[in-house]
Amino acid sequence: MFILRASACCTFLLLLTLLAGGVAQARAGDSDVLVVGDSLAVGTQPYLPDLLADRNLVSDVQGGITTPQGMRLLRMALRTVAPRTVVFSLGSNDGPDPQRFADRVRRTLALLSPSTCIVWSTIIRPPRKGDYRRLNRVLHTIKKRDPRIVLVDWEHAVTGGAVVLPDGLHADPDGYRYRSAMIADAVHGGCAAAAAMPVLPAAGAATPH
Repeated sequence: MFILRASACCTFLLLLTLLAGGVAQARAGDSDVLVVGDSLAVGTQPYLPDLLADRNLVSDVQGGITTPQGMRLLRMALRTVAPRTVVFSLGSNDGPDPQRFADRVRRTLALLSPSTCIVWSTIIRPPRKGDYRRLNRVLHTIKKRDPRIVLVDWEHAVTGGAVVLPDGLHADPDGYRYRSAMIADAVHGGCAAAAAMPVLPAAGAATPH
């Protein structure tokens, strides 16, 4: 389900496009931030829009999904929006195999442009769902190689005592508020890839010699 933050006019037009199943690409400014994720992303929905009120926000989130399922949501979203930043909350429902997870992450990132900032939260979950530490090592390794990525260290927030997970996976309202603030800080901070992009002069501006 898409949750849109835009002017009333843009919201109406985007909804018409979605309902019609159109595939025309929206302008980059039409969707500054796209959120794709699982139940942890669902938990941030009451808080994240206000923290990113200076951005247009589109969310496509669904509880219980794996990274490949998130990849499919991303593909569908990219038919109608061109986000400057994509926020991922994926991996908590994946298996413990780090090589398989690394392949899934790489294929997901390959769908995005070289200038798109990517915010991805690290994973923490109960032992019954499989070891997550090796999955986090995958995220840290890929981050070192890809200047688009900013990691939100959710694992550290939990193990450091800033957040409580009553069931070992999902936060309480205070925890989701904290997670949302971490994500918003990462979005506002931007990524190395965007910082490296050249700034083009405005139309009609004098070019220095």
